[in-house]
Amino acid sequence: MEVLITSKTLWGKNFCIGGIEIATNRFVRLMTTIGTYQPLNAPYQIGQIWDLDYYNRPSLPPHVEDVWIYRNNGLVRNIPNLVNYIIQNCLIWNGDFNVLYGGRLSWTNGSGYLNNPNNLPNNSVGFWICNQDLHWDGSQYYIYQRPLFRTNKKIKYKGVVPPISIIPAGTIIRVSLAKWWNGQGGENRCYLQLSGWY
Repeated sequence: MEVLITSKTLWGKNFCIGGIEIATNRFVRLMTTIGTYQPLNAPYQIGQIWDLDYYNRPSLPPHVEDVWIYRNNGLVRNIPNLVNYIIQNCLIWNGDFNVLYGGRLSWTNGSGYLNNPNNLPNNSVGFWICNQDLHWDGSQYYIYQRPLFRTNKKIKYKGVVPPISIIPAGTIIRVSLAKWWNGQGGENRCYLQLSGWY
C-alpha cells in the first residue's frame, strides 16, 4: 500500500509518524512490526510516499489509525506540493477552534480535549485552516488569541520542525489528539496537539 507521510511528532524517545493511504485517503499511524512507535532512525520523512505492507491494528477510538508494518518495500517518490495534495484529497476544517472535531472538544485552562467516550469523532487526526494567526509562546504552545473575549486557546506543539513565531491565518495545519490519559479527578482525556503545518 502506498502511504504519503504527513507528520512526525515526538513521543518520548520515538517518533509517531502519520500518513495517508494514497488509494483510500484514509489516515494511518505507522507502527513497527511489534506495535511500538517508530525509532528515531526511522527513514520516513514528510512529503515522501512509501510502499508498505501492514496490518490494521486500531487502538481505542478515536485513535483508530494504527497500522503495524510487516514489510517495507521502499521509497516510491516525493510529493512536490503537499499543500495541493491535501486540498485536493482531504477534508479540511476551516474556521476558528470550534470547528475542530465537529465541536466535540472541551476546554480547560485554555487546552482542548475530548472526555466523552460516547461522543467521539471518526478519527484522531485532521487538517485545519485557522481563521487567524497562531502565536508561539516560546515554550510549548501555539496560542489562539481572543482579546475581545479575554480568552486564549493553547495547542501544544509536538512536531519535529523548529517552531516559527507565527503560523499565519490561512495555513494548512495538522492537528491530532494525544492518546487517552487519566488525569486529575480520574477523568480520561485525550488532548489536542499541533503536529505541523504546510
